[in-house]
Amino acid sequence: MLAIALLAAACSSQAATEPPVSVAPGPSATALASSTPSQVASPSAIPSVAPSAVPASAGPSHSPAAAAPLVVDWKPQDVSGIGKVEAVVGVAKVGGTYVLLADMPYTDGTTPGAAIWWSSDGAAWTDVMDFPSEDNVNALTAGGPGFVVAGTNNTNGAVWTSTDGRVWKAATDPSLNDAGIYQLVATSSGLVGFGSRTDNGAAGLWTSPDGLEWLAATNETGMTVAKGLEAVSSHAGRAIAFVSEGDQKPPAIWETTGRAEWTRTGTLPEAASIARVAGGDRGWLAVGDNRAWTSTDGITWTKGVAGPDVNADAIVDDAGFVVVGFVGSLPGETCGDQRPFESHTWTSSDGRIWERMPVTNAFKQATLTTLLRVDRTLLGYGQSVAGDYNGTGFPVAGWKDALPDLSKPGDATDKATVPKTCGG
Repeated sequence: MLAIALLAAACSSQAATEPPVSVAPGPSATALASSTPSQVASPSAIPSVAPSAVPASAGPSHSPAAAAPLVVDWKPQDVSGIGKVEAVVGVAKVGGTYVLLADMPYTDGTTPGAAIWWSSDGAAWTDVMDFPSEDNVNALTAGGPGFVVAGTNNTNGAVWTSTDGRVWKAATDPSLNDAGIYQLVATSSGLVGFGSRTDNGAAGLWTSPDGLEWLAATNETGMTVAKGLEAVSSHAGRAIAFVSEGDQKPPAIWETTGRAEWTRTGTLPEAASIARVAGGDRGWLAVGDNRAWTSTDGITWTKGVAGPDVNADAIVDDAGFVVVGFVGSLPGETCGDQRPFESHTWTSSDGRIWERMPVTNAFKQATLTTLLRVDRTLLGYGQSVAGDYNGTGFPVAGWKDALPDLSKPGDATDKATVPKTCGG
C-alpha cells in the first residue's frame, strides 16, 4: 500500500513547480456536510498572496567557459512539525507561504485521509488542516484564491481552497457531484482538474475560474485530452498535455491558456509513454520510458534521448533540468521492483546529456519525490524509510542545494537502471 501511495503522490506532485494564478477570491464556501475537519492553527493574515515570481533568465555571473555540468549536491534540511505520513503528495509556495499536502496512514475509520501543513520557511511546519477520513485528496496547486487541493470523497469531488495556507474552505458546487479529481493545473484562466467520474468510471474534466465554482466539461477538445491524458503541467499560465492516440503511436501534444478548450499542436517525434512533463522559462521537458525530450516552445520537440530512470518530479531551470524519484521496493513490500532501493537525482544542462548524481547512503534509506524551486535554491521533499514499516507511515524528510546561474553539458549520459519484476 505504501508503494501505491508514493506513486500516486509522485503523479500529483507536478503542482509544486507550477506558477500560481492570481484570481480574485470568490465568496466563501460552506463546509461539507460530512464531519468538519479540525483547523488547528488560528489564521493570521498575509499581506499578499500574489504568486511568487519565477526567477528571470538573468545573464551569467561568470563566463561560460567557467561553467561546469549541472550538479545537485543535496544537503539535509531539518523538517519539523510533521509526524509520520503515508506519502508526500505535493508542496506549493505563494508569496512567503509554503503548503505541504500528505496522505495519512490508515489506522481506522476515523483517521484523516490527508492533512495540510503550513510553513513560512519550508522547514518548520504546523498542522493546520486534517481532512475528513472519507476525503481522498490527490492534488495540490497554487491558484484560485491562493492554494487549491482536490480529490474525491468516494462519491463526489472534494475541493478545498485557502487564501493564506492556514484556513481551508470546502467548495460545494453541485458540478462536483460524481467527480474524482486526481490532477490539477493552473492556467491564465483558472484551474483544470483531471480525473474520472465516480458513477461510471469515465474520464472527466472539471474547470474553475477561482477554485470555488466548478463546471464539468463536455466539449470535444477537453474530453479528448481527458480520455487520453498521460501527463500534464503548466508554466506561466499555459498548460501542455501529452495525450495517447493509441498503442505504438506517438502521443499528441495539446495546450491551453484557458480551461475546457484545448488546441492540438502536434505529436512527439516517436511512440512513447510520457510519465512527467515540466515547463520553465527556457522551455519544456518530458520524460518516460527511460528517455527524455525537450522543447523551446512546447510545440516542436527533440527526438528522445537516453534519460532518467525515475519520474516522480521534474523542474526546468535556467541552469538545466532536474528529475527525481526512487527505484526498488520499499520496506514491507514482498513483491515489487526488485532493484535495490534508492532515490535517484538526474540532471542535464542541455536535455541531451543526462547524469545521475551519486547515490549516498542517505538516499538508500529515503524517497525523494517532490521538488520546489525558491529563487536559486532547489528544495526536495520525500520520506526517510529507515527501519521496518509497521503500517504507520514514515517521517517527512527534506533536502536543499543552490542552483548555479548556468552550466555546461557533461561528457556522456549515464546508464539508466531497468525495473526488475518479482521473480525475474
